[in-house]
Amino acid sequence: MTSDQQGAPVPPSSGPGGPAAPKSSGGSRWPLVAAAAAALALVLGLLATALSLRALDQANDARDIARAAGAGRPLDPSPGPGEPTNESTTPAPEQTGAEPPSGPTPAGSGEPSLNQQTRYTDKYVGEELTLRAGCDSYVDIDLDKPEVRVSDGEEIRFTARCGGNSSYFNLTGGTKGSQVDSASLGAADCNDRIDKGPIGPDINVPARKGVAICIKTSLGDAKERGDTWKMALLQVTDVGDDGTVVVTVRAWDIPL
Repeated sequence: MTSDQQGAPVPPSSGPGGPAAPKSSGGSRWPLVAAAAAALALVLGLLATALSLRALDQANDARDIARAAGAGRPLDPSPGPGEPTNESTTPAPEQTGAEPPSGPTPAGSGEPSLNQQTRYTDKYVGEELTLRAGCDSYVDIDLDKPEVRVSDGEEIRFTARCGGNSSYFNLTGGTKGSQVDSASLGAADCNDRIDKGPIGPDINVPARKGVAICIKTSLGDAKERGDTWKMALLQVTDVGDDGTVVVTVRAWDIPL
């Protein structure tokens, strides 16, 4: 063996049991990069799907609005799941077949409308009645006959007063009337005065000479008695010193 061979260093053996060569540090990052790329792709895919669904919803809304505008009525949006509907649950009215009244009638009266064209017929003319009663007592006048009665329930009542107080008339029951300034009115004029200036049953009309009252009898009472509906004109023609009152009455039948 030469000196050159003896002095040369022997390289370490790489055989079994020797130290391993160091690994490159760059290889361990590739799995992380791959996972991040996959996650980003998933997010982008979900976002694209959401945008597609939103665009589809907007297209459907635009279609519904266009259809509603073409039909000439406002859009009635359909409720979503779990939302209450706006449809009314009130049942439709039952069809009975009954027709509504053909024309208006005065509330609670049931009387037909009268006017200047209504054709009245004379019942009686110039009937004279004499009214006598004790102080603070009364008699009633039945305009259907006509006659004076002491029973209740006729069309007009005469109450006698004494001691300088004036006797007076009151309407009774469903009778209507008006104090007028002329005893020459016709039936149509009386009806017009009653409509425009009626007096109530609590109004006392003084029983003085010249006083005139238009009176329309109760239609309901006339039907119950099987009699005709009447218009009458009563005028005081005389008042005696003893309080006796004389009246003249004219009456017309009112057509039904």
